[in-house]
Amino acid sequence: MKTKHRILLPAMLFILASGLGSCSGFLDKDPLVESAAETYYSTEGEINDAIIGIYSITQNEGFQLAPFLLIGDDCSDDSDLGNSNSEAFSWLGSPAQQMQRFETTPTNWVSNALWSQGFRGITWATKAIERISENQTVTDGRKNQFLGEAYYLRAFNYFFLTRQYGRMPVIDHVLTYEEYYMPRVSIEDTWTHIENDLKNAADMLPEKDRMAATDLGRATKGAANALLGKAYVYQRKWQEAYDALSKVATSGQYSLEPQYADIFTLEHENGIESIYEIQHSISGTGWADSNEGSILSFYEHDADPEDMVKWHNGWSMHCPTADFVNAFEPGDPRLAATVIFPDEFFDGRIHKNVASSTGYQPKKWYIPYDRRSQIDQSDCPKNIIFMRYADVLLMLAEAANEIGKTAEALAYLEQVRGRARANSTEAGVLPEIKETGKDALRALIWQERRVELGCEGQRFWDIVRQGRAGQVMKAYAAKYNSIKGSNFVEGKSEVFPIPDAQVTISNGTMEQNPGY
Repeated sequence: MKTKHRILLPAMLFILASGLGSCSGFLDKDPLVESAAETYYSTEGEINDAIIGIYSITQNEGFQLAPFLLIGDDCSDDSDLGNSNSEAFSWLGSPAQQMQRFETTPTNWVSNALWSQGFRGITWATKAIERISENQTVTDGRKNQFLGEAYYLRAFNYFFLTRQYGRMPVIDHVLTYEEYYMPRVSIEDTWTHIENDLKNAADMLPEKDRMAATDLGRATKGAANALLGKAYVYQRKWQEAYDALSKVATSGQYSLEPQYADIFTLEHENGIESIYEIQHSISGTGWADSNEGSILSFYEHDADPEDMVKWHNGWSMHCPTADFVNAFEPGDPRLAATVIFPDEFFDGRIHKNVASSTGYQPKKWYIPYDRRSQIDQSDCPKNIIFMRYADVLLMLAEAANEIGKTAEALAYLEQVRGRARANSTEAGVLPEIKETGKDALRALIWQERRVELGCEGQRFWDIVRQGRAGQVMKAYAAKYNSIKGSNFVEGKSEVFPIPDAQVTISNGTMEQNPGY
């Protein structure tokens, strides 16, 4: 497999950005270019820079665009691509619409981008694990943290790849030439590999409150246990999910932000509800470089031809649907924190949403005009939230319901609804749920996930792992007379095709996913 060849190279190329995130210390590092693998990892500083290099991969557009925005939301019933007023249609529209119609080909460059980025992260993390393990000079505490981060980041990359492409080749050591073309293992063995890495990470990483201030934004014990719990939820291993997620809930490290809307502000990044965020800040180094701010915010900002301020425009590729807007209960304050309505006065202007195909624009990844880069619209200082505490509580509610702990499930669910209720000025909003029937309660928890985590890149992955993606998307297509969803094929469309080039160069060891 071509991507594995990176492990065999005699030198490693780490592109480390000074702007890896929005705070100081670990985020403010100068680039390190082409250090020999045989002599590197000798000092704590070298190891630290190498680990930051692995984090930097997840900042890239290729790692984020499809998994979060296009597949995570636009391939679901929650959001849609913009209309022809969006400049993105001149180059991104065709592959994005192909994905949204579930007609993705193995040559679709947007769908394929994650493959190379993910295996680059796995390659670097695997090398780091071996080299750090051999190091005898770094103190045990820092060595364990670095190893824990490498295990976490390898699992993080594998999680993204497995979710999008299905079963994977398992790389757990630096490959020899004889191992170069490695076939994919079973989906069970793929998940086991992810689980083992996350268990190692959880054993080695410190809790959030034990991290140095300069390490804010790095992986923690809570991040490892939360992702482990999520991996179990995807497999419907409910007792294991409950056990892993309970460690996060009882750690005393996390709580819900009192104000729901605050979660998504720049001031509250890496805050009390944050478990793991991909770090971003303005780097000032140009369009689409590997160390930029988040380009996803630009992709979802409205493309308003009447806006004369050039850098205030976006590409409107993430438009909430009417179906999603109507999913909120009357008076739910989370709707106003999630959606920009047509003609809404927000951030000092009336939003016309002219490039939206639905009339709505998303609000969670929105960056105020005066906080954006004025020279590079792709350079957005906005972290991408991958895991927050409300997600853990709702997965715990789901797991508890499945293993018969109904009272606990209701209590976890109520924490999330109670926060939203407290944010409302209306009486009688979001009444406490008392349902005790397992099937009915499961549906209510799923519904709560939809509105609580809406437009955060979760919806498609949720309905897939819940086993109802075909049902949901075909119902959406029928209800709105939309081509989106009508072509969904059960047993095929839950995952996307392996890049054609990878199948070709593997000499037959990398078989394509069924139906592609």
